[in-house]
Amino acid sequence: MEITHCRYHPAQPATWHCSPCQRDYGDCCVPLNADAPELEPQCPLCGGKLRFLGAANTAQPFWQRIPAFFRYGLQPGPLAFAAALCLASLFMPAWKLLWLALFCVATKYLQSVIESASQGTREAPSLLSAFDGEGFSLFWRVLVIFFLSFAVVWLAADFDSEALFWTATLGVQLLIPASLIRLALDKTLGAALSPDQVGSVIQAMGWRYLILWVFLFILWQSPDWVIYMLSKGLPEVVLIPVAALLFGYFSVVMCAMMGYAVFQYQGALGYVAVDDQAPSGFPAEEYRRRRALADAEVRLKEGQSGHALEVLAKALDVAPNDLKLNERFHQLLFGLDARERCLRHLAHYLPLVARLNPAQAATALLNARQLKPDYLPDDAQVCERVAEALLQRHKTREGLSLLRNLHQRFPDYPHIPRAYLLAARGFAEGLGQLEPAQKLLGFIRARYPQSPLLGEVAGLEAIIAQLAARA
Repeated sequence: MEITHCRYHPAQPATWHCSPCQRDYGDCCVPLNADAPELEPQCPLCGGKLRFLGAANTAQPFWQRIPAFFRYGLQPGPLAFAAALCLASLFMPAWKLLWLALFCVATKYLQSVIESASQGTREAPSLLSAFDGEGFSLFWRVLVIFFLSFAVVWLAADFDSEALFWTATLGVQLLIPASLIRLALDKTLGAALSPDQVGSVIQAMGWRYLILWVFLFILWQSPDWVIYMLSKGLPEVVLIPVAALLFGYFSVVMCAMMGYAVFQYQGALGYVAVDDQAPSGFPAEEYRRRRALADAEVRLKEGQSGHALEVLAKALDVAPNDLKLNERFHQLLFGLDARERCLRHLAHYLPLVARLNPAQAATALLNARQLKPDYLPDDAQVCERVAEALLQRHKTREGLSLLRNLHQRFPDYPHIPRAYLLAARGFAEGLGQLEPAQKLLGFIRARYPQSPLLGEVAGLEAIIAQLAARA
């Protein structure tokens, strides 16, 4: 079965489908609101209801989870089941009704393992679950399946044809797992014996069903191989309970594998289930952010840039100081060359991003300079923070341009000494221009004689003097 991917993120598996738009979306495009789980996800394009695809495209292939199936059998429920079979082989009297009841319980438990694993549940059912529901009737249905299977093989043997016998034997062995899977899912003998229903299981898995069958065959034979290897060293009184214990454990592993194979191919089998470790959604604020970003991206990839801008604008009306929304809005405006609107937005965005992420603010300033070469923020602290980020990126001239005549543009700014000390370092270290650096340091000494930065000023003056002496 081919995996369907998100239309807008080809590396992401699809989890939602819109029938009117014929679009497949991944969780990347359709976030969920954890604070309002009753809200049904809507198509980013048409606003219609989406069909949930479950884990049909996200489930890990069953052959990659072999170790997990063996660990599944080591949970309390399966271990209790195996231990019960072991104790029964030791202490239960040879009364047919008791053994019949035991087989009923075992059948019910193993079928519940298939059913639970087919829903993506990683926790094995408890042994107590085998004592509720229709355990006895389920046992008879399984018994009918095996009786008919043996009857087919027995009839094939009567034709005195070895080729026919082995063909019938192999065919029965291939069909039994699919029949048991169908019984666990539908709970009816008719479905378990229906060629169409059983064939649908095999068809859903395709050639991978043969891989499943090979693993099941190996697991089915494993207890016999272990007992054979132990038979020469252990007495029969020990071998029998060991055989019962191994039979119980490997039976659970087999059923877990069959159930997970159904979970993996749920889409082809026509039902929906999700792994119990799937994300449940995001808090309301994070949900609104992700929803707006995803909707805008979908609109943009559909060529609807105007709609993308409006989606982000509406989200910013609700959360005007959300950094990610503002960043994406700025990027989109700049990418679309919406000069006036981008510059208007920078009046709000640049102070916000300068406070929270100066490196990102430097990028925004460089973008603004492409739209307006003489662009300057109207806040002194923003100028200083962005200038420092630009100097760290070796954009020295751009950074110094923000600090030029800062004391004249913002005479009430209390951190002029710090800003001009930064500018002096930019001239000296970034451009190798010692004279402007000395003038700025002299300005700090003359105009701000009480500044606590005079020690740093003196240190930088000494370094500049040494550099000047070497020149």
